[in-house]
Amino acid sequence: MSKVLLVTGCRSGFGYGTAIAAAHAGWRVYAGLRDPATGEALRSASRGLPVFPIPLDVTQVGEREEAVARIRRDEGALHGLVNNAGQALGGFLEQVEEDELRRLFDVNVFGAWGMTKACLPLLRESGGGTVVMLSSMSGRTAVPGLAAYAGSKFALEGLSEGWRHELALFKIRVVLIEPGAYRTDIFGRNRTLCRAARDQSGPYTPWMEPLDQLCDRLVERYAGDPREVVDRIVALLEDPRPPLRVPLGPLAKPREKLLALLPFSAVELLFSQILGRLRQGPENRG
Repeated sequence: MSKVLLVTGCRSGFGYGTAIAAAHAGWRVYAGLRDPATGEALRSASRGLPVFPIPLDVTQVGEREEAVARIRRDEGALHGLVNNAGQALGGFLEQVEEDELRRLFDVNVFGAWGMTKACLPLLRESGGGTVVMLSSMSGRTAVPGLAAYAGSKFALEGLSEGWRHELALFKIRVVLIEPGAYRTDIFGRNRTLCRAARDQSGPYTPWMEPLDQLCDRLVERYAGDPREVVDRIVALLEDPRPPLRVPLGPLAKPREKLLALLPFSAVELLFSQILGRLRQGPENRG
């Protein structure tokens, strides 16, 4: 009997890839789409596979509940959940408005929490399973200009670590995937800056554009193939003893080792030097 999986945020990126790869691996996949009209690529790529696109905005309680109710009606069981739906937000914290910050946390934190909570009764009834949380290396390090996003991922990491302990009581495994830079729409179509980020009269103007350009250069140089993350997620769904945190990406492991070895004062000095160098002018930015 095939196992049943729910994946959120399947329009593109990791969610899209996971839905298709998991179906190839034998899962029956319910693929959540915030706007069902955007699912044509998913439907085309998954033709002939047990992939069932469903409307699912993780910030809406009714849609979360209906997604689980449909899986219960159609399948009678659920064995895995991949909380992939999320959004990024660039900009210095002082520039971020309250509505922008609340929306960010609504998707990245409350959406993942609410989706997991909605799935737990059916996961328990099915004998357990795996919940995969899509975090980020920003869930371990707050980078200037991405601190709001990092705050949401720090929160997700704390919730997931607590759930790891609590849900082990019911044979439900919780795993945090922490990708670095990958070639997904988060750096393209879905790239988002706060409204004030382009305000040329603001105090952060000397740093905003150089930071944006530095991000572009790093992504161009280091961003990996998202299939690496997708394949790891599908493998972890079947792992009986997965680790809590799985850092992925070309710079993920060296970065993790450095953070474990270096005191925070060294990290602070590094970012201070980067910001100082960017502030000096384009001729010194490399």
